Amino acid sequence: MTTRKRRIGEWLVGVLGVNPETFWAVWIELRAAVVRVRGRTDPTWIVRRRELMRRRGVLANLGCGPTGRDGWVNLDLFAAPGLTMRVDCRHRLPLADGACRGIHVEHYLEHLEPKVERPRFLAECRRCLEEGGILRIVVPDARKFMEAYLAPGWEPINALGGFYVPEELCQAKIEVVTHTFRQDGDHFAGYDADYLRIILEDAGFGDVEVVAWREGRFPGGCIDIDQHRVYSLYMEARR
Repeated sequence: MTTRKRRIGEWLVGVLGVNPETFWAVWIELRAAVVRVRGRTDPTWIVRRRELMRRRGVLANLGCGPTGRDGWVNLDLFAAPGLTMRVDCRHRLPLADGACRGIHVEHYLEHLEPKVERPRFLAECRRCLEEGGILRIVVPDARKFMEAYLAPGWEPINALGGFYVPEELCQAKIEVVTHTFRQDGDHFAGYDADYLRIILEDAGFGDVEVVAWREGRFPGGCIDIDQHRVYSLYMEARR
């Protein structure tokens, strides 16, 4: 369902005649700036950040959206049910050095700009993990989409739709690939296992391996979202 704010934004794009991707990028950056300022100036938020900084043995769910979990530290830029605190996860996380047993990042990494935001985010994940702690990354699997695109007919790529049927909404299969790796400017990159492994190793992580949905070494068990299962790549790395 389209939100009221989204409808207003789409109306403004039409009225102003601006590039919609630019409009939404500026809109997100303005909201992110407000969240960062509140984090430093709002007394309630300051107290909350200090409390989070004292925690140890944390399981963190970063960029979680509406999938916050009980007993976890759930952080996202936008307000959602189950959220521990609104935070711009592209900047410093409100967690102490070595505070986390595990960090779960599902369908968030592809939203990060590769040159500045992604390495900064991964450095923060590494800082916050205890020695031997696990980082679990889940992203759309570029290999699956490329193989489905090259296969004859629509059936293979329809199987990757997850929450929609590509053949019903797209005129050509390449639209599905474009949507997956661009998503109207929200996504910055496509990832396969080889590329993601290189990125994690370059960020200082070790023992990197591809794992399956809800399987792996994550402490306390995996919390992978069922909807993402058919089209995702699952990878774990150790601090």
